[in-house]
Amino acid sequence: MIIKPHEKNIYSLKLEALGRRTDEYHRDKRNIQDEIVKTKSGIKGEHAVSYPLSFLTPEDYLILHNLRVPSLQSHFEVDTLIPSRKFFLLVEVKNWYGTLYFDGENQVIRVGDDGKEEGLPNPIPQVKLQRYRLQLWLNQQNFPQIPLLYFVVFSSPSTIIKPLFPGNPIPKEVIHSNLLFHRIKELNRQYRDPIIEMNMLQQISSKLLAVHAPYDNNVLKKFNVDRSELIKGVFCQQCLSVPMERLNRKWHCRNCNHFSTNAHIPALNDYYLLFGEKITNREAREFLMVDSPEVIKNLLQNSGYSYTGNTRSRFYRLVLK
Repeated sequence: MIIKPHEKNIYSLKLEALGRRTDEYHRDKRNIQDEIVKTKSGIKGEHAVSYPLSFLTPEDYLILHNLRVPSLQSHFEVDTLIPSRKFFLLVEVKNWYGTLYFDGENQVIRVGDDGKEEGLPNPIPQVKLQRYRLQLWLNQQNFPQIPLLYFVVFSSPSTIIKPLFPGNPIPKEVIHSNLLFHRIKELNRQYRDPIIEMNMLQQISSKLLAVHAPYDNNVLKKFNVDRSELIKGVFCQQCLSVPMERLNRKWHCRNCNHFSTNAHIPALNDYYLLFGEKITNREAREFLMVDSPEVIKNLLQNSGYSYTGNTRSRFYRLVLK
């Protein structure tokens, strides 16, 4: 049973908004683009395990995706946690390409299509640390002791996994995603006796959901982008030119002559992602590049954004649409 499905990755959405709003000559444009690609690749890999997990019987296994739990003055993240009555399984998903050479639990070397070698952090110690922190959390909540197991799952079937040295085999917990279902069934046969009841399992999962805190980061600060450096205006939905003009209650693109009634919504989504949910009439005028306070007032209210305060101190509360 899926208790926590894959959720929108707010960090990824923030990165994409920042990528749209920084011009190609910005000093950190390449770093922003690289982070967007890296984050999207990770999300794609995490979703790849959904298919093999769909064959698990819902009455025997719970599934929590993208879990982030407070522990030791910080948080730890688990790509997918699968609680059952016999064991808990942590699944760390990697969407790495090329040929991977494992030196046991030491460094991983990746060789890409161009033959270039790259050293990568071994995911085994990473997931072991997640397991340790989850065990601490369970102990703090006075939940019963239960085996905490893990797999490192590579989502791409084209990824080749090899031992770096012939006498040092690949850790048995490292698998491709197509083996995940079968390896879980093997664990189920290995751990024969249930340890906790289903109501306790539900209680633990509910507690984990209650403390879950999605990863959220200030991307402007992370990439040292000043507010004044961002591209302002409404993007054309057809040709991506900016800014569109507000003419006769519609948005007009001078470049391709496209008209739109709601092109301001994606722009306000970008504002929400980069600056937060609160926006004043003046801030909206500046960001959308519209001079008239009355036009902005009508746009915000007719688009369904709630507001607080009187005319002079009013701010609107944005939501993602």
